[in-house]
Amino acid sequence: MRSWRHVVALLPLLAIGLLPRAVLGDELELLNGTRVRGTVIEETAEAISMKVTMGSSSAQMKFPMKKVHAITVGGDRRVVNEKVKGETEPLAPAEASGEGSSTDTQPAGKAKAKALSRAEVQALVQQGGSTPPEWWDSVPLDYPKSLDLSWPEKPPQGPWNPQKNVGQYIWSVINENPSRWRSGVRFLHYLLTMHKDNPKTLTRVMESLGNAYFNLLQDWARAAFWWEKAEKREPLSVFNTIRLGECYWHLGNKGMAVEKLNVVKSYLSGGIVKLWSEIGELGKALDVAQAMVRQGERGNSWLAADGHLAAADALRRHGRYQEALSHYAKVLAIPATGQRKGIIERAHKRARDSADAVKVYDALDLKRVPDGTYRATSTAYAGPIEVAVTIAAGRIDAVKVTRYEDKQYYASLTAVPAEIVEKQSVKGIDAVTCATITSEAIVNATAKALAGAMR
Repeated sequence: MRSWRHVVALLPLLAIGLLPRAVLGDELELLNGTRVRGTVIEETAEAISMKVTMGSSSAQMKFPMKKVHAITVGGDRRVVNEKVKGETEPLAPAEASGEGSSTDTQPAGKAKAKALSRAEVQALVQQGGSTPPEWWDSVPLDYPKSLDLSWPEKPPQGPWNPQKNVGQYIWSVINENPSRWRSGVRFLHYLLTMHKDNPKTLTRVMESLGNAYFNLLQDWARAAFWWEKAEKREPLSVFNTIRLGECYWHLGNKGMAVEKLNVVKSYLSGGIVKLWSEIGELGKALDVAQAMVRQGERGNSWLAADGHLAAADALRRHGRYQEALSHYAKVLAIPATGQRKGIIERAHKRARDSADAVKVYDALDLKRVPDGTYRATSTAYAGPIEVAVTIAAGRIDAVKVTRYEDKQYYASLTAVPAEIVEKQSVKGIDAVTCATITSEAIVNATAKALAGAMR
């Protein structure tokens, strides 16, 4: 089995310098699982300041002590806050702050964020890409030996065969099985070494690594690292350009996200609407959604339906529920006809479920829900999705997806329930990119379960 150090040593052209554990300096382990390495320069009862240096970039970052799990200084590790089982509390940009400030508006339910500088974000990206994930040594390199590792861009004609074709293996075996996500990432790192002398395939592997770190592990820094590497070789696809911008937003820099959105401003998609909305630019989000509607009205009614859904979801996230309901109604007014009839019919189901959920938002009162577990379903991509919502002492104790048919759900089955529990609400919940419909269905089913349980 090849080690991370061996993988890096075979790729000098990528300028990835592995930093040995012994020289990485101090380390912070955050409660959300993130590890940050550098030099601790100040520690108070409220916060820890750390200097992070990668190459020519240097950044001073400050972390609230309440977000820190453990500190390692000079080889001595000290636990600050014990982890609670199932805890996945994210570190908001405002709570990992550097120089500069942001005056951006935030969606309903979002705390005011203080942006990280470009240098700070670049330092996080370089650090993530230059060091192995903490799980690396515990996951063996494991893949079917029947795979054609040459990975032709177009697999040979014939039936779908994920035991032979790498792209199909990634789609059907890795993506659809969370137990394979980490080993899948390790496999892609192995392909880097296999194709180090094949520029075109190497670029494709880099993009695939970005996809895996983003979609499966929500490791924003490493996803950005590999997309940046690929982008230096050839332009990214529209979808990956948007997702690279989302990485920058999650890492704390709105300006870098806007730069990527401006690269694809001539394109129309729900993903663009979603990201403009999430970074607080609702007006721009609605402009894109309206352009989708206008183009759809010229003959592609399915695109008009998507535009209204995207607008409704953006408005819903910002707490403008009546306007959202208006757009859901416009979806239902589009006839389900033509070659895309099935897509429009699914849009109708989504609009109905979402409208029903929004209508009960203001009436939901957890204090009126008796302790117990309540179930409900909603329309996802491939079929209905069922959730079980557990209430204890007037609080949402757990949300679990108990039945689903979607296969490319990525992190939505765990990330969305975790956010609902964290916020103790179904309002202002972020959808997982590339699993927007699944995420939406989880929120809708949760709202339906709570509404049905109120007394």
